[in-house]
Parts: sequence; C-alpha cells; structure tokens
Amino acid sequence: RPYYRSSEGVFGTMKWSSCNSPWKLMTDFAINWEDRRWLADFAVTSSRLTQGPQVKMFEDRWSEWQGCKYSVFVNSGSAANLILVNAVQSVFDRPRRWAAQACTWSTTISPIIQSSEGDLAPELYLSDIDLKNFSPDLKELEKIFIDEEIEYLFLTHLLGFPSISKELLDLCKDYDVILLEDCCESHGATFEGVKVGNFGEGSTFSFYYGHHMTTIEGGMVCTDNEDVYHELLLLRSHGLLRELPPKERAKRKPEGVDPQFCFLRDGFNCRNTEMHAGLGIMQLKDLDMFIEIRNENFHTFIKGLDPEKYETGFLTEGVSNFALPIFVKDPSMLDSVRDALDANNVEHRPCIAGNINRHPLADILPKSYPDDNAEKVHMQCIYIGNHQDVNVEDVKKLCEILNEI
Repeated sequence: RPYYRSSEGVFGTMKWSSCNSPWKLMTDFAINWEDRRWLADFAVTSSRLTQGPQVKMFEDRWSEWQGCKYSVFVNSGSAANLILVNAVQSVFDRPRRWAAQACTWSTTISPIIQSSEGDLAPELYLSDIDLKNFSPDLKELEKIFIDEEIEYLFLTHLLGFPSISKELLDLCKDYDVILLEDCCESHGATFEGVKVGNFGEGSTFSFYYGHHMTTIEGGMVCTDNEDVYHELLLLRSHGLLRELPPKERAKRKPEGVDPQFCFLRDGFNCRNTEMHAGLGIMQLKDLDMFIEIRNENFHTFIKGLDPEKYETGFLTEGVSNFALPIFVKDPSMLDSVRDALDANNVEHRPCIAGNINRHPLADILPKSYPDDNAEKVHMQCIYIGNHQDVNVEDVKKLCEILNEI
C-alpha cells in the first residue's frame, strides 16, 4: 500500500508544515488510490453489491483483530449504538434505568431516550467526568448507581482514552450494572493489555470518514454473548428470521409463516454494503499503523505544549488517540487559540459535544447531577485532527504557535 504521508499527489501538496494548505480534521487520503481503484473495480465487476460475503468476511476479520466472538457490520456507529441498546434490553429484560457520561456524543444517549417505555421520561442519568481521561467520575457514578438503582451503564471511551479501570469494573460488579462500551473513536485503545470493547456485554465502533479507519459510512457491534448476537442480527435487518444462523433459525421457526419473510420481532434496516465491507477489509490491514502514527503525534503534542497554559496531565496508558485536545487552563485564552488555528488553516471543533446537559436534547432527562468537569470541557477544550497525514514536525510547529499565545 502507498504510504499515507506523501507530500505530493493529484490533490496537491498535503504536508501542512511545508505549505499553506489546511490541516484538516481528516486527510484527503483517508481512502487512498489503492482503495479507490478497488472500489471502482468491485462496482464494475461484482454481481452483488448489497450485504453478502464481503460483509461476513469483514465481520470475521474485525472479530479476529478486536478479540471478540461476534461482530455485526452496520451502516454507521450511530446505528451500532441503536441496535446494541435494543438488543441488550431485549436479552436482559431489566428496568430501563441507564447511566452515561455528561461528555459523550448524542447518538450514545439517543437510543436510550428513544427506547424509553410509553410516555415515561427516559431514566437516564449523566455522570460528571474525570479530566485525566474523560471517564466517569467514579464517586459520582457510584452515587448515581445507588440513588437511581441503575441497571445499565453505556460507557464512552472519548478521544481514544480508555475509560475502563479496575475501580469502574468493580462498581459495575458490586451494583450488578450491565456495562456497554461505545468505542466509536477509540479503536485499539487498551486497558491492561486488553482492547476496549471487550469488558462489557457489547461494544460499538464507527468507521466514519474521520475515524481511525473508514468505510466512508459504517459501524460495528461486537459481543461475546450469543443471545445478544442473535438479537443484533434480527435488529439489523427488519427482525427477519432468515438473518439468524441455521441452527437458531430452525429452533425459532414458527408454523404457518414462510421463513423467507418471517418477522420474529420489530427491527430496523441498518445493513451496509459489500463495497463498504471490502473497503473495511483493506483499511483494517493498516489500522495498527494508523494507531501508531496517531499516538506518536499525540505524545509529541502533549510533551510540546506549555503545561502552564494547557492541560497536559492526561492518563495516556493504553491510548489510541482520535484527536488532539487543546484544553486551556484559562478560559479567556480559548478565543485566541481559535484565532491562531484559523490563521494557520487548522480545522478545529468543540471537544465532542462538550457538556451534553447544555444541549436541548438533554431537556427531557431527569435531574442533573453535578457536572463541574464537564463544564470545563465545554468552556475550555477544543480539538484538532490527528491522522496518518500529520507528522511530528507538524505537531512541533503547532505547539510553538500555541505556546506563543
């Protein structure tokens, strides 16, 4: 495969440090020429473009890379969250009382809101975070577990930081809370040598264009629980019996309904295509390299920033960096940071959603718990892109610019 940090190409000069071209959130070569040629050839020559053998091959290879038993390829990370929430609630059939972080993405909590029962407000409680790795604040999380009799925790691994800890796992065990993991921007992050996504009943990944690897649009759900896996297959494709493995299909086949169009339960259409799966297979070959490049950039960035002006004391063990966080200690600095980034053609975004409690989406939720750290993220943190077309010289130059503010 061509190396991704080429300085010249059909799209022009790509290295930010050598010209005035933008430092984008994601490189234009996230899908390189080899990928594009494969997509073109496949579209012309394949007799099947909808979900088929390429999808199954990608699922199997992803399971091998991730270290899980079952993977289900869907059309987005958001759809992955949607069917995982529904599958787990179906299998465990517990009261729908959930916890999540106050710093997360909307589609982590949206399926929980959408699956609330009847006219009742969703029982979803948002915990403040630990600023060292954006994981839940464990003291507050335990209080929520106790006060609200929580049954499920949907944990997000933000910006590539692993949010798993022994203490968090102990809390879930002590209070009999079912753990789900949103790993959509943390592919390959680890805790004690184990990849995140392998600690709960299920986990989700996104292959959106800006993430560690891409299928353009796409996502994956992973689990070691066979019952959850079967529900995921049904939910992905209309609730159709024919989506199940043969043995399970025979076991659940009702009388008097054609098995080709037999609906066992309510479902969605979250399927993806053969072309997207083939692209995923190609990108997966380089995922470990992508992670290595991202982490080299991240560590250079943290070491290069002035710790008097910026937060740099993140917990970095097991990180698989998604984006470079610029977390100012003085909130009044943030506008100057944005101006400097704009002047140097560096794209930037808020740090995920900031404090989700501030968004109208959260108005429907029950009482908020303290969210002081989430507020700091909201008011003092933005991020810029980190990807395989950024290198350490780019990062060092940017640190010099930021440190001069």
